[in-house]
Amino acid sequence: TPVYDNTAKTISFTIAWDNSWKVASGPSNWDGVWVFVKRQACSSTNTWATALLSTTSSDHTSAAGTNLLTIDAVADGLGVFIRRTDAGIGNIGTHNITLALNSSLTTQPAIVASATDNFKVIGTEMVYVPQGGFYLGDGRGTNTSNFSGGNNASTPLFIDATVQSAGLGSATAYTSNPIYGCPGNLPSTFPLGYNGFWCMKYELSMVAYTEFMNCLTYDQQAARLEKWGGRYPNQLGANFGNASYKGYLAVTTPGTYNTVPAVFSYNTTYANYSPASYLSWRDLTTYLDWAGLRPMTEFEFEKACRGTLNPVANEYPWGNTLITQATGNNMAGQVAEKPGQSGDGLCLYSWDDPNWAPYRSGYAANATSTRSLAAATYYGILDMGGNVFEQVVGGAGYDYSNFTTVNGDGILGSDGHANTTGWPAINGSNSGNYVKGGSFGNYGATVIQVSDRTFFAGTTINNGTTGNSGGRGVRSN
Repeated sequence: TPVYDNTAKTISFTIAWDNSWKVASGPSNWDGVWVFVKRQACSSTNTWATALLSTTSSDHTSAAGTNLLTIDAVADGLGVFIRRTDAGIGNIGTHNITLALNSSLTTQPAIVASATDNFKVIGTEMVYVPQGGFYLGDGRGTNTSNFSGGNNASTPLFIDATVQSAGLGSATAYTSNPIYGCPGNLPSTFPLGYNGFWCMKYELSMVAYTEFMNCLTYDQQAARLEKWGGRYPNQLGANFGNASYKGYLAVTTPGTYNTVPAVFSYNTTYANYSPASYLSWRDLTTYLDWAGLRPMTEFEFEKACRGTLNPVANEYPWGNTLITQATGNNMAGQVAEKPGQSGDGLCLYSWDDPNWAPYRSGYAANATSTRSLAAATYYGILDMGGNVFEQVVGGAGYDYSNFTTVNGDGILGSDGHANTTGWPAINGSNSGNYVKGGSFGNYGATVIQVSDRTFFAGTTINNGTTGNSGGRGVRSN
């Protein structure tokens, strides 16, 4: 439980997380936790607003522990990054953290603050993807819609500082036919992946999404249910998902129409460690806006998977063409939940069993597994292949060239959805977003490949009414 000091204007709490690292080579990167604070005037019907934090790193403190922690403030004050100070690998034990609020106690959206307000401290494990060049496209011999060096469809395209600073320009520069790319020229402000960014280590979890739902107003909750038709926050059992799958959450305490929000609960038998599913593009981006994050582009997806290595034709996110299909399940719903198989590229795909899918986040990795056995990306990001689909900005038939590195601001639109300028609004054909990375559904292994763009023209998969779509966010500083 966070402790608020109204005199010092600080919030104190403890933090711990597993499988942390900071390494100097192979690659030089680190993990950390994006921490943000929500504040509510002392009434269960009032809005949970983002409490802005000091933008000066030295205003925040970490008590000495087993590992020294560094707290990095960010320019917009929407949160902080907490990471290892020194090189090392292993779990981060419990540390006491004190964060300084913005000196004027500003919140987004604005509320009237008092000493008796309620506070929530929310953390999301992230991985830093450093600035650097990388290859776009995998150079496969037979290629149509995948990225390439223009007309030479079997040649990957190197994205470096020169390309980023100039912008990628017309789709003829990165696809074999402009019908496969953005109708507008991609400028230097578009996130091509060269610049550094933080990426969520795991897909957005069911626990995190439930907490998000329980921080919304009644009308905002209704906006999350509207895709189903006839489901409302004042109905006991109104389900965000399908009750026959383990990945669902439902109303356990009904709200009052237009005034008092409902309380949602997830399936605690099976979904304690699972990624959120049934996420539409709007569901995902609304969470990211609220959390001070943003969607990733398909260019950043390839960078996060491949890293600085030369591309391998038809490679998966773990850097080779080996794959082991995960089926069956042991210890479902527990922290040690895992499939019945082991091997390189262990991946849940084409096994649409409602009793088990999706698996817990990070199911293939352990303390000693290699990148290939853990099915991890070059930078140590997990589950970019299989489990539930990732959702990215990109594709064809829609001009998304005004998308930038602007992060969400913690404020949702009046309609209850994300409202950040430049973000594609909805999914579907020619919508500026689509799905990558595969899922537990019956879509085969090809769509798991890093450079595969099967759904480049948009899809209904991420309309949020099937359990296959999830996602994660990134943040630029």
